Amino acid sequence: MNIFENLSDINIHFSSLIGIKVFSNEDLLVGKVSDLFVDFEEMYPPVLAVQFKKNDQFFYVHWSDIVQFSLKKIVVKADFTLGRSRTLPRITARRLLHSQVADQFNRSANENPATPATTQGREDTMVEYPPLGKVILDRQIVDTSGKKVVRVNDIEFVKAGNQLRITHAAIGMRSMIRRIGYEKLVDQVLKVCHPNSLYLKKEALINWKFVHAIPSKSIYGHVRLGLKNEEIQNLHPADLADILEDLDNYSRETLFSNLSPELAAATLSEVESDLQIELLKNEDPEEVAKIIENMGVDEAVDVLSEMEHEQANEIIANIEDNQTQEEIQELLEYDQDVAGGLMSTEIFQFGPQHKKSHILKTIQEHHQDLETVYDIFVIDSQGRLIGSTSLSKLLIQTEDIEIGEVMNKNDLKYLHPTTPWRDVAKHMSKYNLITVPIVDQKQILMGIISVDDVLPWLLDEK
Repeated sequence: MNIFENLSDINIHFSSLIGIKVFSNEDLLVGKVSDLFVDFEEMYPPVLAVQFKKNDQFFYVHWSDIVQFSLKKIVVKADFTLGRSRTLPRITARRLLHSQVADQFNRSANENPATPATTQGREDTMVEYPPLGKVILDRQIVDTSGKKVVRVNDIEFVKAGNQLRITHAAIGMRSMIRRIGYEKLVDQVLKVCHPNSLYLKKEALINWKFVHAIPSKSIYGHVRLGLKNEEIQNLHPADLADILEDLDNYSRETLFSNLSPELAAATLSEVESDLQIELLKNEDPEEVAKIIENMGVDEAVDVLSEMEHEQANEIIANIEDNQTQEEIQELLEYDQDVAGGLMSTEIFQFGPQHKKSHILKTIQEHHQDLETVYDIFVIDSQGRLIGSTSLSKLLIQTEDIEIGEVMNKNDLKYLHPTTPWRDVAKHMSKYNLITVPIVDQKQILMGIISVDDVLPWLLDEK
């Protein structure tokens, strides 16, 4: 039997389904539709059950028990199974998930001791899906295609055989007007006044496969969130930073805490300093330490210096790489407005005996560890700065020469870690420098300052 026999529309909107009366096969009123449950594990989720409300209680009926579905009424078979719950419990096999929203509601074994055991090599998991509208409507979602945060006004379904599947999230003005019940009236007015209006021609929709929902705090406490999907992890850090800035605090923290340490570090570098602290303040010190280890030392110092002293020390204590830990502690000794606080300790430095081939190979292997490579610095066996040359000068050498043969060893331009930032800027401007080395009283090379390090201070002063 075709359950859509009395439904001619191919596309159906969530807003048009709310309030539809549900009848038994004997034509007795069962309740009115309040929401839908869908299979979040599918890329285009089919409806699993219809939730309805009666006498202030929430019930649901499985889709398989529905014999007639239209925009006027829904009829269920005589021996239908009635469920009473705000969520839809379901046992599902762990498998490759296709939906962005999928796997957000799986209980862990600890959260649900009654989770069925593995059968025939397949691990089964108890899942409790919340109602679709509760998760999606009027919530912030991440559109991973447009790389932005949007708010959903409606959800579009399509008839597929005897199933009803989600195809799009509606985000535009038209969906908002439809939601409040004035679509036909507004359409009639616009057809007369503005017949060529874009409103009438195109609705703002997001393909469901690009929807990444972030349930709010009001979503039931036993629903666990899992946002580690490829679409989010593959976004550019700059796009992620924009998304985080647009989200509310809860959604922002939820999304950020599920990023890999590498992506979290790259994203953190793209956001404003006050938001950096906001994102990290509730994170576990061990997790923050992993993020810090994936940042440049100078960037890590900038972040840690904005934190409470006790919190920063706890994070530093959890950094596993001893060298990184020491470099961070050393830089934190300086104020941010002096050379020692501005400099980066990640530099290319070689002895005068190193040849062009060795230097270029090293740069190729480690260039990702540095933001820029302009100058190469030459040190003696004690680590003292004795010369420098530009990368471009080294590249044009036709022979595999030693760097000591082409380095500039006369009139080296360097500064000390206590030099105020204004003096650093004046020094770089006077000598037209892209980078300037920082040395201690013994001439030992400590780090470098680039134009990018000084620019924010100059812009703030203006």
